[in-house]
Amino acid sequence: MRPRLWGATIAGALVLGSSSALGVQPASATPASGAGVSAFYTDSTSLGTFVPTFNQITGLDRTGNGRYVLIAEDALPPRFFDAHIGYSSETASFVGSPAITGGGTVLGPWFIPQLPGTAQFEGIRKSNGGYTVVSGGGNQFVRQIGPIGQFIRDLPLPAAWRPAAKSGVAGQRGLTGLAVGPQGQISVITAGGLKQDARTSARLLTFGKPNREFVYRTDAEKVTADVLAINGTDFLVLERGAGRLASIYWATTRGATGVAGKHKLTGKEKAMTKRRVFSTAATPRLAAGDMSGLAWGNWHPDTPFAKARSRTVLVVSQTAGSPTRVHSFELQLPK
Repeated sequence: MRPRLWGATIAGALVLGSSSALGVQPASATPASGAGVSAFYTDSTSLGTFVPTFNQITGLDRTGNGRYVLIAEDALPPRFFDAHIGYSSETASFVGSPAITGGGTVLGPWFIPQLPGTAQFEGIRKSNGGYTVVSGGGNQFVRQIGPIGQFIRDLPLPAAWRPAAKSGVAGQRGLTGLAVGPQGQISVITAGGLKQDARTSARLLTFGKPNREFVYRTDAEKVTADVLAINGTDFLVLERGAGRLASIYWATTRGATGVAGKHKLTGKEKAMTKRRVFSTAATPRLAAGDMSGLAWGNWHPDTPFAKARSRTVLVVSQTAGSPTRVHSFELQLPK
């Protein structure tokens, strides 16, 4: 085990719950100010070449203590992988090397595997006894699959999102992140604006009856990379820019303008409030790479009489010509 590696402390507005399988905190338990919350970079590990068939891992999700599901951008055929990633909360460091424990093939209708190039997987989350996956690039869809990858259904995108000549999800500005909330509600986020919208006006969509939709405004020269549910209204959002520049934001739909059913944005809509809780600019020792996915880790042991509790968040990053890395962060939350 490695000793602790502390990066810069970043105060921010964040209250952490867990993914849908772990029972996230209700919005009413989220202080508006987020006073006293801080984030630290702690450690990194390499996935190396422990799976010979994947391209680059773009998404991961916690499925249990030390257990995760990973998805590759475009494997042959497209696959997801169950993995064990050991981590010690006591020392805030990774333990041993990641190991594959299972997985499956992402199948389309009629149990036909996706052909190479027909999907660009950007994320995976545990949901409804199986998984939900999201594909961007040239073939954008949100798909629910069973525990071994069998096709269940594709979730219908709203009319404004459907690819057309001058509207809809647009290539690398299209679907990029996926979250599952406390009641199993599925949310997706675009990397940037739809074709008919401003480049920085990304949209967050939560499927339901009816759908809920909001504007998430990215920083200039950045795109969103992933989204992770805190509760029904609050999310962690990963943004990335050129080189090693990346930030993690707490964002909320509370107070934002609902834009469900709106074909084109005016630019005057009130976007989701966001507040930065981490920036790679403050951590020169972090080999950030191209950060692409967020996942919860375990809570750290509670210390009696301490004024805060901590929880781990993992970020997967791609680096051209180098092994995929997983970075850990400790987030301290006031009790």
